[in-house]
Amino acid sequence: MLLQLARTTEPRGFRLVGEVDLSNVSTLSQALAHEIEAGGDLTLDLAGLAFMDSTGIQVIIQTARQLEGRGRLILLEPGDLVRRTLERVRLGQLANVEIVEDARDDRD
Repeated sequence: MLLQLARTTEPRGFRLVGEVDLSNVSTLSQALAHEIEAGGDLTLDLAGLAFMDSTGIQVIIQTARQLEGRGRLILLEPGDLVRRTLERVRLGQLANVEIVEDARDDRD
């Protein structure tokens, strides 16, 4: 399955649909680069993401580190498989990473 990226403005970031792996992680990395430069909070909606391998995790960790002191990386609604992967690498322990399990409650 391919990765589809859709830019979002409210909140600022991207909606990811499909899978992130070695074959397409550069697309994600390039899309995030400009947003990292701008600073401020950046949101990745992961609800439509079915799979993320270690290369995708590395991009997310690098993004969080590059935003440190300038903004938060907010990960919305990761599915079970992606959430377990994020937990395994303890991504939520980074000071500026926020994992939001059910964002629908916030949208009402």
